Amino acid sequence: RGGMLAKGRLLGIQFETLFEDDLYITVAKHAVDLALEIKEAFKLKGYSFLYDSNTNQQFPILQNCVIKKLSQNYSFQEWEKIDCDYTAVRFCTSWATKQEDVDRLIADIQDL
Repeated sequence: RGGMLAKGRLLGIQFETLFEDDLYITVAKHAVDLALEIKEAFKLKGYSFLYDSNTNQQFPILQNCVIKKLSQNYSFQEWEKIDCDYTAVRFCTSWATKQEDVDRLIADIQDL
């Protein structure tokens, strides 16, 4: 019983810290900004999306051969099969996503 209170207190401290000085907004903005860069790169190449998302999660619809190629260097999830040649995937960014990693992905998208 005491252990649950201690865990709840720690969780409370984490939330309190996230909401001080707009830290949560700053952390979330970083993730969303990078995801929108990825979204724009796919849009510029003519890809469509399963959802029009303005969040840190983007869902481009890619040819299965493109998924195979990108999955050699990047982690993302196959989300929904569209047909025998196309699948919607999910790219998800976070506070820990690095700009240089997104830049590398964008360069690889441009080369598709």
